[in-house]
Amino acid sequence: MGKSATVLGREIGKTGREMNLLLLRYGYLTGEPGAYSLTDKGERYGTQEDHHRGNVRSLHYYRQWTTTTWSDETLAALLNDMTNAPAPPEHAESFRDDDVTVAEAEPVGATDRGASGGTGTRGDLRMVAIAAALLVGAKAAQIAAPHAQRWWSETAVPATSRVLKRRKRQDPSDNDAAT
Repeated sequence: MGKSATVLGREIGKTGREMNLLLLRYGYLTGEPGAYSLTDKGERYGTQEDHHRGNVRSLHYYRQWTTTTWSDETLAALLNDMTNAPAPPEHAESFRDDDVTVAEAEPVGATDRGASGGTGTRGDLRMVAIAAALLVGAKAAQIAAPHAQRWWSETAVPATSRVLKRRKRQDPSDNDAAT
């Protein structure tokens, strides 16, 4: 039976993220969070399977992801590597904040990276995205304006005038029939 990194981690009191970090450090995985792949050593204990769902022609409704499952022997091999290694190897591809555990992480509201006066990149990227959307919208309106004006003057106004004329012609007969 295949087990995920989260299930393996529960057996030794680790989270899925911490387990992936251990698998990365001891040479079972390579890559970064969300894009791990198995090494030669990892292929002996795990398998990866690609999944997809949705319509291939639609970017919005097409999702694809990869799952990694580990054999029952993986945990024993990893624990053996951990006890036999004098110090945990530092992996060249380890990711930022890899030593932060959940207990050491800052509380959710501790820093406001999205504040307008802050130096956080998330807020800066949001402002750039909003500015780009406004510029694209303004350019689209500028391009569409002549077409909208022609449609208004050649289609909408004459059609509305015809409907109003018909209504005026029908009104006197409605009043006569009512009395």
